[in-house]
Amino acid sequence: MIIPDAWGNLTSLSEIYIVNSSLEGKIPDALGKLRSLSHLDLSCNNLEAISNALWNITSLSHLSLYYNIHVRGEFNNVLNLSLPNLQVLDLSGNMLSGPVPNLSSCPSLIRLSLEDNMFSGSLTESIGYLSQVEIIDLSLNRLEGLFSEAHLFNLSKLRFLDLSSNSNLTVRIKPSWNPPSQLEILLLGSCKLGPYFPKWLQKQKQLNVLHVSNAKISDRVPDWFWDNMHKCTQLEMQYNQMYGVVPDLSPILALYSINLSSNMFNGSLPLLPPSVTEVNFSRNKFFGTVSNFCSLRNLLFLDLSDNLFSFHIPQSCFINLMSLGYLNLANNNFSGEIPNLDELECRVYSLHLRNNSFTGEIYKSLKNCSNLAILDLGENNFTGMIPDWLGESMPELGILSLKSNNLHGNLPLSLCHLQELQVLDISLNNISGTIPECLSNFTMLRSEIDPNSMDYRFFLKAPEELYDSAYIMWKGKEAEYAKILRWLTIIDLSNNNLIGEIPREVTSLIGLIALNLSGNKLVGSIPRDIDQLENLNFLDLSKNNLSGGIPSTLAQLSHLGVLDLSFNNFSGKIPWIAHLQTFNASVYMENPGLCGAPLILKPCPGDKTLVGNVDEMHNQEHDNIFNSKGFYVSMALGFIVSFWGVSGTLFLNKWCRITIGKMLISVEDWLYVNIMISRNHLKR
Repeated sequence: MIIPDAWGNLTSLSEIYIVNSSLEGKIPDALGKLRSLSHLDLSCNNLEAISNALWNITSLSHLSLYYNIHVRGEFNNVLNLSLPNLQVLDLSGNMLSGPVPNLSSCPSLIRLSLEDNMFSGSLTESIGYLSQVEIIDLSLNRLEGLFSEAHLFNLSKLRFLDLSSNSNLTVRIKPSWNPPSQLEILLLGSCKLGPYFPKWLQKQKQLNVLHVSNAKISDRVPDWFWDNMHKCTQLEMQYNQMYGVVPDLSPILALYSINLSSNMFNGSLPLLPPSVTEVNFSRNKFFGTVSNFCSLRNLLFLDLSDNLFSFHIPQSCFINLMSLGYLNLANNNFSGEIPNLDELECRVYSLHLRNNSFTGEIYKSLKNCSNLAILDLGENNFTGMIPDWLGESMPELGILSLKSNNLHGNLPLSLCHLQELQVLDISLNNISGTIPECLSNFTMLRSEIDPNSMDYRFFLKAPEELYDSAYIMWKGKEAEYAKILRWLTIIDLSNNNLIGEIPREVTSLIGLIALNLSGNKLVGSIPRDIDQLENLNFLDLSKNNLSGGIPSTLAQLSHLGVLDLSFNNFSGKIPWIAHLQTFNASVYMENPGLCGAPLILKPCPGDKTLVGNVDEMHNQEHDNIFNSKGFYVSMALGFIVSFWGVSGTLFLNKWCRITIGKMLISVEDWLYVNIMISRNHLKR
């Protein structure tokens, strides 16, 4: 639907509301004739441009054009808006660029919402003339330069200020500054506030919500700060280098959410008010008891991972903690046993107990945790067998890690009921018996995972881009993954006592990117149809008793980055073709019956050998691969197709465009890009 020019003839029209109605095209200049128009709301449509004629409608008091996915362009032509009656200006969620317009000629403005655009440059001090403004939201832009008290000098009614996610914006306000207003909500996450703790906050005594996460603060938190927080409901200070002891916070009766993660706070855990529902103190240096947290009846989310706790959790406390929605105690030295109660109320959907000293068996209490999406009990001292009910009681389970415990017995067939399973890690135990043929029942692994799908099992808060995380062994290194968690597909049964053959059914799991069966007692041959695992990037079958020839179909796995077939009984000539030419001799070592390249010391009967030393033979093989024109042409074409297949998609997506600058800074994000490249390449 296109807005007709004829609407400009409706001169008495005062209000237009057309929201989420698939409007297209440009806002017509004819609307500039509507001299009585006070409210114009065309939000959540597909409009392409904003007509300059709108800025001539002096009667406008409310203008909302947020989230029109095609609205873009610079605002240089409207740097001096003159709308004396304008009270609400909401242009958020578009692709507007250029500097933030000068709004000093809009003296009636109460709410300014320009978030989630591409505004850039320094913020003009003229914003300080908006004496009536109560809400300013400039988050998720590209603002830079300095934000100081000069931008706030006349804002006596300001109560909401959001400058977050402007990573090049420096906020420097003098400690001596006397604020004209008392802010209730202050959001400065991912701005530059540090290195010192902002002393000017001492004069803000009415804060309900404060976000200063990732603000480059490396300083001790002063005592006056905690005293100022007496009205605080939500406090987020994560990803800084703040330190000190957190005092008793129980007098802050309204507090329901506190996040101090990824800092250097130490000492005992603070007392918290009974109202608190979300607590994240992970990645600090807290120690001592957690008993005070056992009685917080409203608590839904608790993350104490990566601290210095060495505490035996009593059964009564464990029972209360199992009633949370999210519980993460990983990477400490907690001890105790999971309660052995048939009637335990269990509401947890994400349970992380890895790398502690928990003991006992995997008791039936967990059988009642039917909402579990992640169960990580790895790197503890659990004993006994993997219970039969595990695969039947958790229909939503996507990640199961029991690695590095003292579990024994066979793999129960009930595991095959986990149709949503994406990561299965039972490595480093004493599991015996055969690999169940019913692995083909892993429905999620039998198809490629759509990178555009939204799997809310791994979201901590479904409406927000806040991901759960899990530690995953990938290419011999264990790391924590969050953003790409819902795309990881891994089976790791390594370092057990498994016998029998590799079931052919495993090749039906075409969504797998990693398969590790090393360090067992498997026999037989590699399945001939291994090439069906077209997404496979990691394959480790080393240290078994496998035999027979290496199937040439293995060479069809074009995305295979890690391969290890060493320490087996394979025989015959290595199929030195296609992608297999990228692997060196260590992949095939300690297989006495193998011959041929790259085992240059063991040519097969009938192979042509060079006259001369081994080094000369090796150099010729190297030159054959890397000096061919076809190699470089293929590499160039592969890079171009893969790069633009991913980058084009990402830059067309608004949210990805905003965060693409941050996405290439970690090992996890590097893996994310490689997965996306692989999947886009396959679709071609």
